[in-house]
Amino acid sequence: MGITRFASKLKRSIKKRLPGYEPIPGNKAIKVEAAEDVPFLVPTAKLHEIFDSADVAEVTMLPRLIRSHKWAMPEHELLTLGALTKILQPKLVVEFGTFMGGSTLSMAANMPADGKIVTIDLDPAARSTHVHGMGVGLSQFDVGCLFRGTRYASMIEQRFANTVEFHDRDLLDAADLVFVDADHTYEFAKRDTRTAMTFVKSTGTILWHDYTWEPKNPECVGVTKTVNEFWEQFGCCSQIAGTRFALYTPQLAGRQSAAA
Repeated sequence: MGITRFASKLKRSIKKRLPGYEPIPGNKAIKVEAAEDVPFLVPTAKLHEIFDSADVAEVTMLPRLIRSHKWAMPEHELLTLGALTKILQPKLVVEFGTFMGGSTLSMAANMPADGKIVTIDLDPAARSTHVHGMGVGLSQFDVGCLFRGTRYASMIEQRFANTVEFHDRDLLDAADLVFVDADHTYEFAKRDTRTAMTFVKSTGTILWHDYTWEPKNPECVGVTKTVNEFWEQFGCCSQIAGTRFALYTPQLAGRQSAAA
């Protein structure tokens, strides 16, 4: 079976069989599972083992991407994200969770000049009352500030929405890469993953951040559990060595079958 046919068939299967989604609680924080309860099951591989020559990809990095906030993505992960984008050369990226825009900028700087990123984050005006996986309310930050004022800003479209309620029809089956990095608790990560599958093309890639995490951030276990469930049912996933990324791409199908 050719890779395009395989990917199309797998995607239809995922849409039909992805585990059901329970209602997200109202003002009650979701119980965070203990780290030892959810192991990291997805196989680990170096980026160049997934995509040939990725380790020698020439990546564009801007000085403003030097880490300036504890929640910001560290430089080695931004470099990995840039390399992944350089290899995939996506024409459309959809990003769940803009934050300050460091990951957005890293992708924009390494994608085709005619490419576009749609990045989604909560309207700043709604932060104080936003009900999320850990309770109510979010801290303040300047959303998208890192890509504003750069020559890549024209490639980036900011949309404000709660990602679990975001289903813009113009993105259906349109994205070459979907990056999931919003609320990391289980019900939210699971819903974002389901929406990501409706946006990504049959030959596209989904990337999750914080599949692995440090003990001080136990809420990220929701991403781990979500990706584990996805991988156990559908395969084609890998944890990128040396980072907190996990990805799904049809290109892994042949390699993981051969290794089994």
